[in-house]
Amino acid sequence: MAKKRGAISPLGNTVGSQEAQKNAAKANLESLTRQLSSELEKAGESTQAFLESHFGLGNVGKPVEWRLASGDTAVFHEIMLTYDEVKANTFVTFDINGRDQSQLTRESLMDLNSLAYQQFYPAVGREVDGKIDILDGSRRRAWFLLQQGKVAQFRVLVTKETLSVSDAKALAKQLQTAKEHNQREIGLQCVTIMNNEQCTQEDVAKMLGMSRQSVGRAIKAASIDERLIALFPVVNELSHTDYAVLDKAMKHFAQHAEALTAFIQRLEHKVALSEPHHELISTKEWLLSVIQAELKVEIAKTRVDDVTVTPLVNFASKGMFARKRSKGRNFSYEFGRLPKSVQTALDDAISSVLDDYQQSE
Repeated sequence: MAKKRGAISPLGNTVGSQEAQKNAAKANLESLTRQLSSELEKAGESTQAFLESHFGLGNVGKPVEWRLASGDTAVFHEIMLTYDEVKANTFVTFDINGRDQSQLTRESLMDLNSLAYQQFYPAVGREVDGKIDILDGSRRRAWFLLQQGKVAQFRVLVTKETLSVSDAKALAKQLQTAKEHNQREIGLQCVTIMNNEQCTQEDVAKMLGMSRQSVGRAIKAASIDERLIALFPVVNELSHTDYAVLDKAMKHFAQHAEALTAFIQRLEHKVALSEPHHELISTKEWLLSVIQAELKVEIAKTRVDDVTVTPLVNFASKGMFARKRSKGRNFSYEFGRLPKSVQTALDDAISSVLDDYQQSE
C-alpha cells in the first residue's frame, strides 16, 4: 500500500538525509553567492562594503581580548583584506610602529617569502577614521603589497576601540616578534622622542633602557641622508662602522647640499652600471668601497680647491714671478728667476720681520 503524502520531507526518515540536506544547502549557497556577485558587479557596488553593511563582516573571526598597558582591554577581530584594500585602507605610523617603511625593500623582505603559501600570524591594527593603522606586521604588509595582488588575502586582527597613543606604542612593542629594529630606526625613534618630549640623549637612554653611547650611535645613523641609505638593498646589514663611513660623507658635504646631491647621483649611476659585477663580495661591502673611493676623490678635489695663489708682482720678463700660496692658516711665498741680490734682500727682510714679531710676543 502506498504511503500517505505529507508535509515531511521524503528524506527526513532515511539514512543520510541530514548529509543530503547539508549538501543541497551548500549548493544553494554557492548559487546565491554567484548571483550576488553578479548583481553587485552590475550595480557597481563593492562586495566588501556590501557585506560589512549587511552582515557585519568587519567582525569576522573569533574575537580576541587583550589587556593594554594602561589596564584597559580591547577586543580584536580577524578580517581578511585584498591587495586593493590593504593598499587603500591601511597605513603605518612610524612613531607607533617604529619601522622605517622606506627601508623595506624586496631584498630585505625575502625572509617572508613563505607568506606566499601561508600567513601564520595575522598583522595587528587599530581602526582610525575608517582605515587600519598597522601596529604590528608592517613588514608582512610591505611584502604583501610588493606581490601586487598575486597573493589573495592578508590577515589582520583589528580593534574598533579607541586606543591611546601610549597603549598603541606599548602594544606594538609587545607584539614585535620579527626582526629587531635596526640602528637607524632606533635613532629615528630617539630623535622623535627628543623633539616631542624636549629631552636630552641621556634622558632618552634612560627611557629606552639603552646606554648613552648606543643612543648617540643610533642618532648618528638616523642623521644619514635617506638617499644614501636607499643605495643599500638591506639596511639591517649596516653596522656602526658602516654608518661611520656614511657619516664621514655627510660631514664632508655638510655645507654643500648641491654637491651632496651630485655625489649621490654619481653613486646611483655607478650602482646601476656596475652592480652585476661584484659577485665576489657582498652588495653592502661593494657599495661601501665605492662610496669610500668616490669620497676620497671629493676630499682630494676640495684640498686643491682650498689653495689660494695670489700674485705679488707682475713681471714683464717671461718665467719671472713672485706669489703667495695660502691654504687655511698656512701660507708660503714663491719666487722664480729673481736675481741673487733680490733673494738676499728678501731673506733679510723676512728675518727682520720675524725678529720683531718674536720680541713683541
